[in-house]
This record gives sequence, C-alpha cells and structure tokens, in this order.
Amino acid sequence: MGCYGPPPMGWLDKLGEKLRGPDGALAVYMHEVELAQLLEIVVPLRPKRVLEWGSGGSTAMFLSRVPGIELLVSIENDAAWYERVREAIDDPRLQLFLVGPNHPPPSTDGLSPKAARAVASAFHLRCEREPELMHDYIARPKSLGHRFDLVLVDGRARSFCIAAGWELLEPGGVLLLHDAQRPEYRDAMLRLGAPQWLEPWHQGQLCVARKPA
Repeated sequence: MGCYGPPPMGWLDKLGEKLRGPDGALAVYMHEVELAQLLEIVVPLRPKRVLEWGSGGSTAMFLSRVPGIELLVSIENDAAWYERVREAIDDPRLQLFLVGPNHPPPSTDGLSPKAARAVASAFHLRCEREPELMHDYIARPKSLGHRFDLVLVDGRARSFCIAAGWELLEPGGVLLLHDAQRPEYRDAMLRLGAPQWLEPWHQGQLCVARKPA
C-alpha cells in the first residue's frame, strides 16, 4: 500500500479482495510474522477493554482470537471502509465510530494514480504535524469516558493518537504501534519512556510500550 497507502477517494475498489480473506472475511493487513508478534503480546494480556485507531481485519481478529474482550472501541476515518467493516462484523462488544478529518483532504479528481498518491501522502504527513486536521478523530475515544487495557494505533495522525491512547491506558496496559519503522512516529513513541521496536519485521514493524503499573 506504499508509505501512506493509496489515495483516500476510491481506494477500496482498487484494493478489492486484497483486504479480504478467502472466505470473504476481513483480512488482517499484516505480514504473518508481525501478526504472530501481536498475538504473542495481546493474548496473554487478556485485555477487557481495547481501543484501536484504524478499523478492519484487526477488529475482527481481536474479537475472534483474543479471549476476555468485553469492549472494543474502533475509530475509522474512511466512510466507505467504515461501511465495509460495519457490514462484516456483527458483535455487541464492538463500538465502531466513523470520524472523518476536520479539514477535508485535497481532491485527487482527474489526477493520475501516481499524482493522486503523492497528494494523499502529503496530506497524511500533514496529519502527523498538524493535529487540528484530525482533531475529532484523535479526541473521540476520550469523550467516551473509558479506560483501556490495550491500545492499537494503526490509522491516521498516529503521532497524536499515540499520546492520546497513552493517556487513556490503564496502568500495566500495553500500547502497540503498527508501521513503526516510519520515522515520523519515532519521537512520539520515545516520549512514552522505553518502547521496543520488534524484530524481525517484513511489512510493517510493531513497536510496543507498557505503561508502568
């Protein structure tokens, strides 16, 4: 999907079955090595309350493969993808929210695929530096009044969601960042104290931080 993924408009149709498993279920967009690392951390944790920015295969995976979950709050910014996830997952433990950007991304209409990707990537980089672009998306979980045992940051404005998720994490809880090899997230993770960048990785590195008990 490139450094920041495909253009924000119409990208679901282009991806098609790539984000679905062979049975039509949502697939986890992680290399099997990174997925194994994630499960090795999360399953023994047995989190009761989980927060994720970025819905999809991970949402279904948490609910089906991680024992003990009572609540999963999932924040998604893309309306079309939100509808796909909403239709694919029927579980009363899931609270799925669509929260778009406060400032719409630039239009990619009429651009070549390469030019559209460049425009989208530039906007996504701005979201890592300008919190006002995704303010409501970043802040929505706090408005719900929950605390969480596990936070997965795998959506937009990750450098700001890291800080927001850490604030909502219970003592002893774990925060996971996907695609942690990207340099624009490094400072936000280092501010948490002693994060660990997991090796090996093939597609999108995981970084983990545990909040002191």
